[in-house]
Amino acid sequence: MLVTGLLLASWSRVPGQESGAVEATFLGVKKSDRVGASGAMPDGKSDAVFSVKLSPDLTTNIDEIELIGSPVGSWSTSPKPGAIYLAVASSKTPSRIINPKPATLRINPKQSGPLLLFATDEGQFGPGAKFQLKVTGADGRTWTTQAPNELTDNSAAAGEIGGPIRMTAINRGLSQYDAVNPGKTMKGDDQPDGLFQLTIEAKNKTVTALEIRRVDGGASLWDTIPGSPAGAIGVALTSDPIKLLNQRAGAISIDVRDRLNLNLYVADNGDVAGRKALFRIAATFSDGEIAWTPVENVGPGAARPGVTKVNFLATWLGFVTTDAVGKYPGLKPDGTADAVFGLDIEVSPKSTITGLEINRSDGLGEKWGTTGTFPGAWGLGVAYQTAPTALLNKPDGSVSIPVEGRVQLYLYAADPGDISTTHQSYRIIVHLSDGSSYQQAVRKPLASTSTVAPGGDEPAKAKGMLSCEFRGFIADLVNTSTRPGKDGYLDGTFIMKLQIDNKKLTKIEISGSNGQVKWSSDPKPPIMLLGVATYPKIYKLINERPGPLQTSMSGKRTFYLYAADNGLLSDPKAVLTVTVTFSDKSSLKSEIIK
Repeated sequence: MLVTGLLLASWSRVPGQESGAVEATFLGVKKSDRVGASGAMPDGKSDAVFSVKLSPDLTTNIDEIELIGSPVGSWSTSPKPGAIYLAVASSKTPSRIINPKPATLRINPKQSGPLLLFATDEGQFGPGAKFQLKVTGADGRTWTTQAPNELTDNSAAAGEIGGPIRMTAINRGLSQYDAVNPGKTMKGDDQPDGLFQLTIEAKNKTVTALEIRRVDGGASLWDTIPGSPAGAIGVALTSDPIKLLNQRAGAISIDVRDRLNLNLYVADNGDVAGRKALFRIAATFSDGEIAWTPVENVGPGAARPGVTKVNFLATWLGFVTTDAVGKYPGLKPDGTADAVFGLDIEVSPKSTITGLEINRSDGLGEKWGTTGTFPGAWGLGVAYQTAPTALLNKPDGSVSIPVEGRVQLYLYAADPGDISTTHQSYRIIVHLSDGSSYQQAVRKPLASTSTVAPGGDEPAKAKGMLSCEFRGFIADLVNTSTRPGKDGYLDGTFIMKLQIDNKKLTKIEISGSNGQVKWSSDPKPPIMLLGVATYPKIYKLINERPGPLQTSMSGKRTFYLYAADNGLLSDPKAVLTVTVTFSDKSSLKSEIIK
């Protein structure tokens, strides 16, 4: 019979006993099957679960706990004639039975915390049954409490408290992470971890322990129980695969509101990478219930994270004229220029990018993501660098980008107002179709910090923001000399955005891949002239005469830059850098978006 409900025990004082020394709660009969009539082995029957609190003021260890039912039934933790086996576990580690078979407990009340009792249900826990709990100390003293059964037939038929639990699991082979080692410490060992992915569907539950066990005769075993002989399991959300949810000793307490997707990392002994061993994952919940699921091995035709080569470089590039997204999920402009990140990624063998995320390394602040990666994240626009205005997102904001070899992408995000400040550290997470995820810290060029030209006495105090985008060949205003003038060829045109307070801009330069200056607003041979215009007068140069620019800056400003092509502008492999210098010798640099 399936019994549900919550029965609070009443305290019955016995002469000579301390008041409140023992309290009990009947948690009902659970679908999980942990124990049988003689030991901690499933017997095909549901288990009744009780919660017991021992007062820390008790001055003796607890040797035995008995449960006496009326009209029938007797359960005990000790080997007693006629008594059915009663299992005990700490509520902190409910998946670990303290007494796998009837034995003396020797539980210290000062250290144990709340306990869970498990008894196999053979029909004794139905409506009308009454229960008394008896606790015996090592010094012979006893304490009892009554647990009256007030369930009715209607409440018994109401179903399991919290609803059913559904679980599925997949063995993903080797990952690209190193979170754990063969011991119990939450520390890597410079070896890639085996990866299991677990999905739990439940209503308002809390996962307090996980166990991964080989079930085809092998000895592989991992769990989240501190101090157990099994290897450790590093637990992370699939949506945030590098942030472990474990406590320092490895224990977990993770709420499940509706659905929970987890990455489970283990130190592999060869069984995980081989993907031929059969595993089972068991989850224990705070109410004493346990659910388990077999692990599906990824088939031979599926992508294998263990042999996938993924390298990528993530870079903060500044701001551009693109307005693809706003401060809300999905793809919808907000009338403000987007922040842009560069993603240069190489994948082998062929795979598909199914999701992209950007967030701060400390987990705070806003998050950006393509649809389906992180609930509530602001939209993230994605485009090839060769076609920066053609978004690759589907209408709902999600992506499916085939990658074989190297691909260069732009990621567009709405600026919450602090994305360019120097103290923020960001990371980009890439999700692939085989379920694996990879992350890298975002590299910030010098565009977001002030630097001092050689010979400066003190670091500049100002903070600024700089971005520059190559927009193709548009006008004919300059030539290969140090003076402006048409030469019959269209100039390479750049749009530069500069934000800085109380500075005087004196020079703008563009350098090639080797760091040498090729164009300057105040050139000396063989450097060519870099024509400079300010928006909206984009075809009127402000540097028609030699000398410093002398342009006062306070806030944001847009510049148009014109350069005669010496071969670098039409070379797709060329890496260009823009540098702006101010009258106090401080400067800003930024890689140019091509």
